[in-house]
Formats: sequence, C-alpha cells, structure tokens
Amino acid sequence: MNKLLTLTIASEMFLLLSFMSIYLTTRKTKKSILLIPLLIIGGAPLLYLAIDDMNSHYMDANIGLGLAFMFTWIYSAIAFVIAIILIVKRKRNNNNSKEQ
Repeated sequence: MNKLLTLTIASEMFLLLSFMSIYLTTRKTKKSILLIPLLIIGGAPLLYLAIDDMNSHYMDANIGLGLAFMFTWIYSAIAFVIAIILIVKRKRNNNNSKEQ
C-alpha cells in the first residue's frame, strides 16, 4: 500500500476517534449534531489534497499536502485534548454525585 494512503487513513482515523470520544462523552442533544460539520472541516482538506496528489504526480514538493497533514494533526490533537477534558469532567461529576 502507498505510504501516502497509509498516512492519510491513519490521520483520518485519529480525527474520527477524537470526535467519537467527544460525542460519546457529551449528552446526546441537538448540539451534538454540530460535531459533524466540525469533523468535515477537519478531514476534508487532507482528503482532497491526498486524492489530488495521487491523481496528478507533481515533480516538486506538494507544500499544500504537508500543510493539510499538519492542519489535520493539530485539529485532531485539539479535539483529543477536549475529549480528555470532557471525560475527566464527567468522571468528577459522577464521583461528586455519588459522594453526596
């Protein structure tokens, strides 16, 4: 399998994992539907540029593809940190309600 394809799949799976953990820790309300456009915003640039790079073989370095990877990784890391904060906050609320 192509190295670019492997990195793209891994990056998109990390992004999906981050957003799934946010979705599972929040209450299932209508506000949770806002996670779908945020997921698309995070993953679409990388998918577009990876497909473009596979279809047309450029002779020079594809700076846009590197920036798309960097954007997706930073976006995924921020989403993952938010998910961890929500998980810790939820556990603290559950522990406080059990103590009272």
